[in-house]
Amino acid sequence: MTNALANVIIVVALLVAAYSLVSSLRDRAMDWWHLGALGVLEALLIAQLVLGFVKLGEDGAGPAEPATFVGYLIGILLIPAAGAGWGLLERTRWGPGVIVVACLSVAVMIERMRQIWQGTVA
Repeated sequence: MTNALANVIIVVALLVAAYSLVSSLRDRAMDWWHLGALGVLEALLIAQLVLGFVKLGEDGAGPAEPATFVGYLIGILLIPAAGAGWGLLERTRWGPGVIVVACLSVAVMIERMRQIWQGTVA
C-alpha cells in the first residue's frame, strides 16, 4: 500500500466531506460539484485498488491478512458510488449529509487498510 496515495485519498475525502457538510448546513441539495468531487475520489480509489493488487503480487510484500485487505480494497469502491446515488435521490439537505457520512467512511477505511497492511492491531 502506498502511504502517499493513502494520504491524498484521506485529504480528498475529508475535503469533500467538509464541502458537503457546508452544503447540508446551508440547506442545499446535492449538485454537480458534489458529483464531480465524488468522481475524483472514486478515481483515486480505483488507483488504490490497482496499486494494492500490484503490491500484493510482489514477493515478500503484503499484509498478514490478505483476504481482509482485498475485501477492503473492493468494498471501499462501493461507498462513493452509493453515496452519489443516494444523494441524487435525496433532493433535500440530507443528500449532502449522506455524502458526508460516505466520505468519512472512506477516510476511516483507508486508515484501517493502512493498519492491516502494516500489521498493526487496532
